[in-house]
Amino acid sequence: MRAAKKHLTVVLLMAILLIAVYLRLYGIDFGRPCNYHPDETKLVTQAGRLLATKFMDKDAYFGIGVYPPFHTYLLAMVMGACISLGLLSGRIESLAVVKALYEAEPFQFFLQSRLLVAAMGALSVLIIYLIGKRIYSQKIGLLSSLFLAVNFLHVRNSHFGTVDVPAAFWGLLCIYFCVRIMQAGAARHYIGAAVFAALSVATKFSMVMLVFPVFFAHFAQFPLRQWLRKIGDKKLWSAAAAGVVSFLIACPLVWLDFHETWGGILGTRRFEKVGKIGSGGGFLSYWTGDQSDGFGVFYPNSIPETFGLLLTLAAAVGLIYLLMKHRRQDLFILVCTVPMYLLFEKMSIKAMRHILPIIPFLLLAASVLIWETLGQIRPRVKVLLLSLILTFFSLNQAFAVLDYHRALAQKDPRTAAAEWFGQHVPQGSAAAVESFPPMIFTRDDGYQVYETNWTSKSRSEREKFFTFAAGRDSLYYVADDFTRQVFQWKYTQRRHPLITEDRLEFFAWLDKHMKKLVTFTSKNPKIQPTITVYLITEIDKTWTMLNKMTESEKQNY
Repeated sequence: MRAAKKHLTVVLLMAILLIAVYLRLYGIDFGRPCNYHPDETKLVTQAGRLLATKFMDKDAYFGIGVYPPFHTYLLAMVMGACISLGLLSGRIESLAVVKALYEAEPFQFFLQSRLLVAAMGALSVLIIYLIGKRIYSQKIGLLSSLFLAVNFLHVRNSHFGTVDVPAAFWGLLCIYFCVRIMQAGAARHYIGAAVFAALSVATKFSMVMLVFPVFFAHFAQFPLRQWLRKIGDKKLWSAAAAGVVSFLIACPLVWLDFHETWGGILGTRRFEKVGKIGSGGGFLSYWTGDQSDGFGVFYPNSIPETFGLLLTLAAAVGLIYLLMKHRRQDLFILVCTVPMYLLFEKMSIKAMRHILPIIPFLLLAASVLIWETLGQIRPRVKVLLLSLILTFFSLNQAFAVLDYHRALAQKDPRTAAAEWFGQHVPQGSAAAVESFPPMIFTRDDGYQVYETNWTSKSRSEREKFFTFAAGRDSLYYVADDFTRQVFQWKYTQRRHPLITEDRLEFFAWLDKHMKKLVTFTSKNPKIQPTITVYLITEIDKTWTMLNKMTESEKQNY
């Protein structure tokens, strides 16, 4: 009987992992041959920079500022392995061909980055199973792994070659070893927790909050009266040393140039405290949805929108349930969740990708609530209700994933606009683009391109635009409605009313007085932008006229 149950558990876990892999690979090549995630390019570029310098150039490590570099090491290794296989198989003739391939068809490198993240996302499902199994039970482990396997937010971000899922992955490994510390307390468990915490922080600095579960796991082994004495525990200090050494290896920026690194960290902290145009939301806004709803790869942008209402309630009530039960394992899950959540609630910039590290634990809390609540019911009724709950939650999330990625895989209006531009606009023409332009403007294609920055907090952007345009007979202007959505959000209008007024005034003027050449409409307006191309002529005359007008005259123009 025990062998049969063990066999069934293995079969169920394998099925869950297969579902996790399938959902994370479905539509992973979205955007081909273009890349429409703003954060993927800098990571692939940085990995290529490290490969080109053979990791021997100090300046290469600061190629993307003080962004934690560990994930780019892994990506460089993956890219290097693919290049080596290509050279050995004869598919690639030389390293010069690799460079030419990157310039001509860079998407294959972005795909390698996405596959690396997808693998980490799928492995995260296995890790949350192990955590749930060890800290609660095998059944709760299976429940939480199923919920994570199909979770919309986790699956969506596992499609992106960015650091959010990898940071959460290393964090989960740290938490697993924290569980082992509470249960056994061997030195190797301390070292494992410290090393994986260091790798997580070297992937994303905000993961420093892992210090809370590490310390909780250590002190939870002992009665309260022994805590002061256990501060000097050799295993704890050995773990601290291992963590510091691991971090310095995984993030050499600190010792390569401490002054620049620390200054960059402080600058990032100030920026995130102040926020940016369109960001924001009040306390608990991740739960209430009272914040910017995002667009493109950042939509939707709240727990209810990504979980669905019922699973959101189950996760919220699950946290309360853990607090009420306040068993050691319950408090541990809360320590893994609450400090990290409060960190991002305090920040002005709100995005669901920030709280990815706590998503597995929200789902684990929901799993504990569901299983232990149903435990009070007769077995047959329990099986029926559990089957209904799992079917509803799983299918709801899985269908949301598939619908989103089917939409993302549709031909993007930016791709269509790039094709039109190449066919209808002469080389050498001047063009201005907004925040989400067709990718043709990222390559050396002979156009004189001006990148507007309407989403900055500067009130001189319009003047900069006309300064670029001055002296030209004509200018093509490529607009996207994602940029306009920023100024429709209430937090933009409430916190930056003058900037909002300035931008909306310009957009209205552009739409009213400039010649609209073509519009590429999005079938999925929250996932892909609508692109409109304008032709502006008589620029000097327009600029002079606007300068002479009063503010009221400009509004009526």
